[in-house]
Amino acid sequence: MASLAPTAAPTGAAGTHRIAWYLGAGLVGADIGTSVFYSTGVLYPHVGGLAPLFILLVCGALFLFKATYQEGCAVNPLNGGAYSMVMQTLGRPQALVVGSLTILSYLATAVVSALSGAFYLSKVPALAFIAQSPWGVATVAAVPVMVFAALNLLGLKESTRVVFGIAVFHFGMLLVMDVWGLWLAFTEGAHWSRLWTGFGSVTPMAVAIAFAAAFLGITGFESAAQIIEEIEHPNWEAIRKIYTLIVIAVAATSPLTSMLCIVLLSDADLHTFHDAFLSGLAFREGGTWFLYLLVANACLTLFAAVNTAFAGATGLMTTMGKQGNLPGVVLRQWTERSPRLRGFPYVVLPFMALCLLMLAAFPGSVERLGEVYGIAFLSVMISYCLGVILLRLYQPAKVARAPRVSAWTFRLASGCDVPFAPVVGGALLTLAAAVLILTAHEARALGLQLFLAVLLVMAFYRLNRLEHRMVQLPDLRLGLGKYRRMEPLPSLPVHVLCAARVADTLLVTEISHILKTRGPDIEILIFHAEEQHQQEGTVSEGLERLISQQLEEFYEGRDMILSAKALPGNLVEVLPEYAKSRRLARVYVSTGHDEAASEALRVHLANEMDVEVDRLLDSRLPKGPGVWFEQWAQGTRHRDRKWHPDDDGPLPAHHDDDQD
Repeated sequence: MASLAPTAAPTGAAGTHRIAWYLGAGLVGADIGTSVFYSTGVLYPHVGGLAPLFILLVCGALFLFKATYQEGCAVNPLNGGAYSMVMQTLGRPQALVVGSLTILSYLATAVVSALSGAFYLSKVPALAFIAQSPWGVATVAAVPVMVFAALNLLGLKESTRVVFGIAVFHFGMLLVMDVWGLWLAFTEGAHWSRLWTGFGSVTPMAVAIAFAAAFLGITGFESAAQIIEEIEHPNWEAIRKIYTLIVIAVAATSPLTSMLCIVLLSDADLHTFHDAFLSGLAFREGGTWFLYLLVANACLTLFAAVNTAFAGATGLMTTMGKQGNLPGVVLRQWTERSPRLRGFPYVVLPFMALCLLMLAAFPGSVERLGEVYGIAFLSVMISYCLGVILLRLYQPAKVARAPRVSAWTFRLASGCDVPFAPVVGGALLTLAAAVLILTAHEARALGLQLFLAVLLVMAFYRLNRLEHRMVQLPDLRLGLGKYRRMEPLPSLPVHVLCAARVADTLLVTEISHILKTRGPDIEILIFHAEEQHQQEGTVSEGLERLISQQLEEFYEGRDMILSAKALPGNLVEVLPEYAKSRRLARVYVSTGHDEAASEALRVHLANEMDVEVDRLLDSRLPKGPGVWFEQWAQGTRHRDRKWHPDDDGPLPAHHDDDQD
């Protein structure tokens, strides 16, 4: 029988290896913190001294994205971020597009961060030989990729501890530089006029390009949503803490640091450090030794952003594997071979190989890959804003159950309340992405090629496998009682029983329990997932024989509809997909041998399908193998009519009324 639970649980599924919220903040901060090393230098040629103003604008927009991601993670606490939400609302084809964009974004994150760190390292005179050849830069960049791949083999907690230390050092150094820079500015003088000189000569096109480039300063903001299942509970509260700390840290440092770079550097320094203004600021404040310390900070922070890519890709790709959009092998772990290996080696190692391949293919193309990364990143952020809006439109009951949603909403004509933050934030991101796509011609072509390559790989794997079976294997539906001769059968509330085994006694026990608790005039759908080793169609045929030969006669006096469905894959993949074609009232899963895994499965299905999911607890069912079937057999031998679970009068000998 196909497993009801995912092929492999996430690292934190058991609750013993979840990461603390501050480690998650370090993971996000390591990526978003890298923007300070290049943002001012990118903006200055276009808008001059207005660069800090554009960075301040983006910091203001961070509050919109904070509200958006807090709601998204509270309503949909599943790894995968935007992909997961689009999968639930719009469907698989659209989700594959978002998933492909996100994977491309993380590949570009790892490669660009590693290459940028290597270039920064070459700023040290003793290591200048690194930048003399693109292959020298690529070789150095390969080191952090392999190091963080090895750390992720040990687990997410182990890698995030390292990254957290780097993030603390980074933001701590920025605060020291800002305080010391303000002291120098007010005691030794500064070029304050640069902040507004040339304001009237800035063209609309320059403003548009600067606006788009400024939004690249929040890269990595979405990473916590990719690993929400790995963060400590309550994870919605942990997400709130993560994004609150990140927004405060970035808003308190980035605009001020940019302003100090503009006003403290001399004209000669602005020219010398045109591609690394922050290095010039460090040299101005503390001389050569402080410059070297800044270079070490930049190198470590950029390398730490590689781990953000590994963590985000791991969360996304394992979710895609559970839902059948990537091969199930990506869910495999080596935990059983070595308890210390708690990561996802079958995801980490292929992802590492792809990163190394891109380093080899584009050893010196950090600027072009950076533009590709920018377009992909903004597209992922836009998708997340769209996903939060779609959850409001398509799954209002799920939103109503969420522990925290945004109160800033406006009402549509349909009566649905739409949150303000993702609408405005998504519009700003869309404008920025449009400018990048229109202006970055080479990156646009390269990004499209890479995106289509990733999308085609997933589309080739899928080949409409599940969708084809859903059409080719229609439901077996039998009307019983007063519905026996009805044509067509009416639509009744559908209660799905996820069958653990095709066994008559077990199914009779579970079906009878549902009938006793929910009453007549319902449809009970026996749902089964076929494992890969099972021959296609065998489970479906077995269910049909069981229903027609035993269950139909057993329940013939009940006013109900009995149906069955078998699909290839695992339960968390196929049941949510099937739920899009039928309206389900309730889903039941058995406790199984592992109650913790069963509860995790129940929560996962409830979040994915926006439907009530119950566990059929063993303690609430009659004891003994096939007891309901035995009671029915006794009733037919000793009475003129069959006994039904809700019959009045004396109960069969094995019945325990307290357990029903």
